[in-house]
Order: sequence, then C-alpha cells, then structure tokens
Amino acid sequence: MPMTKTTLTFLAAALLAASPAFAGDMTCCSSKTGKMECSQIYAKLNLTPEQKAKLDSYQEACEKDGCTEGSMKKYFAQAKEVLSAEQYTQLKSECSKMQKTSEKADS
Repeated sequence: MPMTKTTLTFLAAALLAASPAFAGDMTCCSSKTGKMECSQIYAKLNLTPEQKAKLDSYQEACEKDGCTEGSMKKYFAQAKEVLSAEQYTQLKSECSKMQKTSEKADS
C-alpha cells in the first residue's frame, strides 16, 4: 500500500510539473538569457555528454523555429525520449520556475 501512495504522489507531481509547458509557456531557453539558463538547468540534471548534445540540438531547433507552441511541444517530446523519468520531471520543473521568474521580470 505505501508503494502505491508513493507512486501516485510521484505521478501527481510529474503531471503538475509537466502541465505549464504544454499550456503555451516558453521552453527554458527561449527566455532573454536562455543559453546561460539552459546550461544551469542541464548541470542539475546530471546529463551524459550524449544527452546534453541532443538537448542542445533540440533547443537550437526550437529557437530556429521561433519557439512556437508546436516547436516547444516537439522539444519536450524529444527531451522525454532521451532523459530518464526523473530527469524529465526535473527539466519540466526547472523550466516552469524559469518561466515564472521571466514573467515577473517582464511585469
């Protein structure tokens, strides 16, 4: 029974962390100081060199496409394929935090 509660708690946290990114928010690195912020986020994820290279490539493509809702969804879908579940949840959480900080700065 405790395992079920833990699993459900983790799932709820993951869903909450994931929801802002698909609600039209910018990706992490599309903010004004994006590249530096991405490096800081990626450092927290303990990425392998291969994972980092792929995320950098996905982010460049997202920026090239103008960080549209579609390109952002594609970025997160691709990131989900190369990250562990824990890394992906952390990425989404950090991006959400960054977005909130960026919105406050713009106000």
